[in-house]
Amino acid sequence: MATSLDLGDEEHVRLLYSYPNNFNEVGFLKQTLEETIEIWVGWTLKRDGFTGAATVAILGGRVMLTLSGDGEGAYGQLLPDYLAAGALALQGSIALNGASKWRYNWRFLLPHGLAMVRHRSIQLLHFPPDYVLEKDQDYLNAHTTTRWASLLVENGAVEADTMQYQTIIDIAPIAAPSDAGRDLQGIYDSYTGYITDLMKLWLPRTDGSVRPMVAFGAPVKQWLKSVYGIDLAVLTTKPLQVNGGPLVQVLGSNHPSFIYNAAKQQPDEPPQTPEALLQRSMRIMQQDLIAAGWQVAMAASPNADPNQVLAAATARWSDPAQQGHICELTYVQAFNKTPADAKQLCALLPTPHPTLFSAPAGLTQLAALDQEIDRLRESLGALDGREPDQISDA
Repeated sequence: MATSLDLGDEEHVRLLYSYPNNFNEVGFLKQTLEETIEIWVGWTLKRDGFTGAATVAILGGRVMLTLSGDGEGAYGQLLPDYLAAGALALQGSIALNGASKWRYNWRFLLPHGLAMVRHRSIQLLHFPPDYVLEKDQDYLNAHTTTRWASLLVENGAVEADTMQYQTIIDIAPIAAPSDAGRDLQGIYDSYTGYITDLMKLWLPRTDGSVRPMVAFGAPVKQWLKSVYGIDLAVLTTKPLQVNGGPLVQVLGSNHPSFIYNAAKQQPDEPPQTPEALLQRSMRIMQQDLIAAGWQVAMAASPNADPNQVLAAATARWSDPAQQGHICELTYVQAFNKTPADAKQLCALLPTPHPTLFSAPAGLTQLAALDQEIDRLRESLGALDGREPDQISDA
């Protein structure tokens, strides 16, 4: 059995799927519109755990999608509703361009190719890096998402299932270089309706419960404060009543790429020793592991007490027995060391670490470290999502 969907007028669908995904003079990706849509929808089927296939044809100027195989019936209303939300984002982008606020190196990009039926949680992020569209055609093949997937695994998620935790809503559906965060400030109001519609579509589960949501990075938390009036610090959880939608439990988290920035001397901060850079990076790694632990646990039990879940994740990753592992993860991910080198370097640290793992004696030092990290977050602002190749040594 198969399900056929009319995705809309060909010219409109071209825009919704950012076709052609790469349109340089010498095309890196040589595809028809039909092939492009099949790739993106194919990713969704795979990430939802279905073995079905997507076939696209253009008939009389209409784009027709045929889904066959298991799971095909799940998308009959979902995909049209998703593209309807995307049309709101497209309208917002066109309006920005008309107001001369659209940059030459931006590409409109919806979160195609993500799990949309069997997903377990929602990730609210800033914007996708340009290469996921123009090079990889894979929304999850970014430093941000691959690093976060590894932390989900550290907290018990099955590696093959991490894609189902990472159904992403970006507050700016714009593919841009990862250091373009500040250029995007002031445009988010153009996408509020789109973001809200995706939340209403993707947060509810069929059993009546609501998937948890993690809010990553400074711009996202500022957007939540502006639109919903909630002040969400890192490692705090609060309920959010989506306009016209469900009540969702939200956790504030660092941007997954924040640690790359913290591992380097920043130009507008006092000189940092290698030891200081390691210490603050380990603390951020610890915070990120706690956030990922909350995400995995809440995805498994959406009706659990979010504060109790957060307390349990905090207790786990604050255990001095985790010091060596957190240190090794930090060296490998933030300082690009090999696992063998990381193990040797971490063996040199005092155990337990006097600031990170010596509670209650180290609480004052830990509070001071957290304040330093807060200042770094504030200084970076919308640049907290820069990826390693966009960060220069000061």
